[in-house]
Amino acid sequence: MNRLHPAHRALLYTVLGVLFLTGVLWEAGVARGLLMEIHGAAAMATLVLVGGLLAHHVPIGWTKRANRPTGVLLLAGSAWLVLSGYALYYAGSEALRHYAALTHLWVGIGLAIAFIAHRRPQAKSVLQPAPVAGDRARSSP
Repeated sequence: MNRLHPAHRALLYTVLGVLFLTGVLWEAGVARGLLMEIHGAAAMATLVLVGGLLAHHVPIGWTKRANRPTGVLLLAGSAWLVLSGYALYYAGSEALRHYAALTHLWVGIGLAIAFIAHRRPQAKSVLQPAPVAGDRARSSP
């Protein structure tokens, strides 16, 4: 198992929850100015926390071949959120900003779903049969 330190996990979950809530509430039109500031601060904290994941959690998970599909999806989606967030803040083109806004929202929502899938315990491999009662007695000398 490749579990995070409890403090890292709690901080990561809290910051990701803040990102998700502020993004959804911003889209709903609630206190947009304040929410954008909180969302930006949480995004900066997330960059630091993801850096910690890249140093330890990701290499161990990659070596163990654990949750690779959802892990790659989370990393790629996170990279897109960084790029689209940058475009939202700095792009001069309204067409680019519109595209960045739409993709930022939907990739963010998709990542929340991927995060839940990544957290779910892995099922036992289908290739490994379950032990049968009496197998232990037969394999003993």
